Amino acid sequence: MPLQMTSELRFPMGSTTPLSDLSVDDFISLIRKVSGAMDRQRIIEVFKQHLCKVSGDYYARSSSLDWAESDMSRLAQNAAQDAPNFIAAVYETLEELERSGATVPTVQHINQILLKNQDHYQVVDGQLNQTAGSVAAPEFSESISTSVIRALGDAKALIGTVDSSSAIDRAHTALHGYLVQLCTDNQIDLPSDPTASKAFKQLRQFHPALQASGHRAEDVTKVLNSFAASIDAFSTLRNRASLAHVNDLLDVPEATAIVNAMYTVFRYIQDCIQRG
Repeated sequence: MPLQMTSELRFPMGSTTPLSDLSVDDFISLIRKVSGAMDRQRIIEVFKQHLCKVSGDYYARSSSLDWAESDMSRLAQNAAQDAPNFIAAVYETLEELERSGATVPTVQHINQILLKNQDHYQVVDGQLNQTAGSVAAPEFSESISTSVIRALGDAKALIGTVDSSSAIDRAHTALHGYLVQLCTDNQIDLPSDPTASKAFKQLRQFHPALQASGHRAEDVTKVLNSFAASIDAFSTLRNRASLAHVNDLLDVPEATAIVNAMYTVFRYIQDCIQRG
């Protein structure tokens, strides 16, 4: 079944949006891993046929497997000047080959490539969606514990995909651990088993780097105080709308927005501490 997308993506007005070179390279590598009972060159030729429809190149069968792979790479580079239709070509080729008995990558592989290389598209339930992009993940540093780093890595791998609800749990784990760690490292008192919200409030009150000052400090403080209420909501969503427990899950856009919001809090604290 063809990959569904809006007419604006399928038939762009004016210039097309290219895919990043990193994503193109990753897709070419992914294509070369497809295997099946059919001749390997035949698999590559099927990809070439679909890519030619996007690039406008004339399709001709290559004289050998080596030439087929070289021609496929060239066609992929050309087709990638139109990112949505390139993604559709890869998706639809994989579906065709799977029906023929080939072992093919999943949609999650496609989404991971796009996410990793910050190409703002995701395939969800047979529909290509254009995403707004994600807030940059918090930076790792030597002061961050291994468990926090691991949770951040898990969240980064999941955000924006069909498993975004799982990213809520991992991002919350990272944020909670980071806030508690900062309090401990700076001798800021906490109750036993503190919540993420309580740790944030203590940091806001007692960590000198997190005291709002300068221009419009009062208004900035109002915004920062609202973060505490948001962190309470993060905890509720983690417990009741993620795979931390058996729950009904959020849809991808909402789950991605929640993780982005947690990243915003995380990065704000990191930036404040770096500023000193």
